[in-house]
Amino acid sequence: MNDKLILKDGTEIALETSSGISSLTVGAQSRNAACALWGQFTKENLKQVLVKNSDGITVGKYQNMVLDHVTGVDKENGAVQLTFSLRSKTTEELLIERITSMESELQIHSGAIGDAGQAISDIMEGGVQ
Repeated sequence: MNDKLILKDGTEIALETSSGISSLTVGAQSRNAACALWGQFTKENLKQVLVKNSDGITVGKYQNMVLDHVTGVDKENGAVQLTFSLRSKTTEELLIERITSMESELQIHSGAIGDAGQAISDIMEGGVQ
């Protein structure tokens, strides 16, 4: 199999086998390489995931994915076989992210409004020194 998983940042990961997005098998030369590969599956990189076949044709395009779980098996010569299981974020997870983002933006706006109010108050009381 020459399919590739492509993460949002452009990282290309050669797949040994795939039984859909929930079962992507990848080989690594060592445990250190396996950990480095696992580290590529960040929240940001999982916002957009592509699967391309050996001809370079996109056969899967996914948004807002989550790394559900990873399994690893030691192989000969120190190699490791990893299976990554991805899933779509639930509606609840997406809503929590959106609310958290909105709360953060609200704090920024509230601070700016408070600063503007103080500046106007200072000007009305005789100017800023």
